Amino acid sequence: MLTVEGKKFDWKNIPLNFCVEGNAKDTYGTARVYHKLLQELEERKLGKLYDKLIAPLTMAFRDMEYEGLLIDEDKLEELGIQLDDRIEKAERALRDAADLDDEINLNSTKDLIRIIFSLEKKDKEKEYTVVEDFGLGLYPFHFTKKGAPSTNEETLVKVGQLVGDEYTSRGLKDE
Repeated sequence: MLTVEGKKFDWKNIPLNFCVEGNAKDTYGTARVYHKLLQELEERKLGKLYDKLIAPLTMAFRDMEYEGLLIDEDKLEELGIQLDDRIEKAERALRDAADLDDEINLNSTKDLIRIIFSLEKKDKEKEYTVVEDFGLGLYPFHFTKKGAPSTNEETLVKVGQLVGDEYTSRGLKDE
């Protein structure tokens, strides 16, 4: 049962006019996306890749979507425990290395900016000042629209590479 605009919607007993209109909109949207993607494939010269690799897999993808995938729940649980353990060790190592208190939230963008870039926001301004630079030159690569240092994936990967390079140059072991 689907809820649409606060009302329960029964797909099994959908009125024909709704079904026709919905299918028409879906077909129109699919055709537009198809032509846009086809144009992108041609511009990027990826037609052979699509024809040789992706197109033959569409039936397998369809079957996977329709039938689902078998998942070993015990293995999934085991991997979850291992991942939680690795995350906990990494967080503890970061806290120890940076002498961070336990109340600092490593999932907070604001705290992450302070930790990585050693920056503090000025009073209600969109500017940041360097509090301490540990000799790594970890300044933001990008800023958000609101003027905050970016913590997007690209920036974090670059920062990770810089830290890794510095770690190696100091002769420290990566565990």
